[in-house]
Amino acid sequence: MSLLWMTIEPRETETRLQLSEGGGGLCLRARLPVYPHHSRALARLLEALVGWYGRPLTAVLDADAQDVARHPERWARLLGDLDGESIRVEWVRPVRPAFRRDRFMGGLGDFRRARHLVTRAATGES
Repeated sequence: MSLLWMTIEPRETETRLQLSEGGGGLCLRARLPVYPHHSRALARLLEALVGWYGRPLTAVLDADAQDVARHPERWARLLGDLDGESIRVEWVRPVRPAFRRDRFMGGLGDFRRARHLVTRAATGES
């Protein structure tokens, strides 16, 4: 059974999410408001994806993002109350930026950092 990988990349004006399926590639991309309106919204979204796919999910948070570095307690709260068997959370700091240009879904913006976060979390390499 392949895993699901969700990158969470908080930015100044939005939070970018990218869902990838191990062995299957990119499944979903989203640009959402910076913070969820409800404190359990992010956890519920991750739980819903686990329910939808019926597979475990690893959420990869960009630990170098400005807001995460300034307010780690906020992000720990948003991701803290999850079932550890079906959802695992990793705080990842990318080593270097990726240089490959995204060829698909380019209209949503640059998601190279999200791809790099998943690679770092999955392999430990950059």
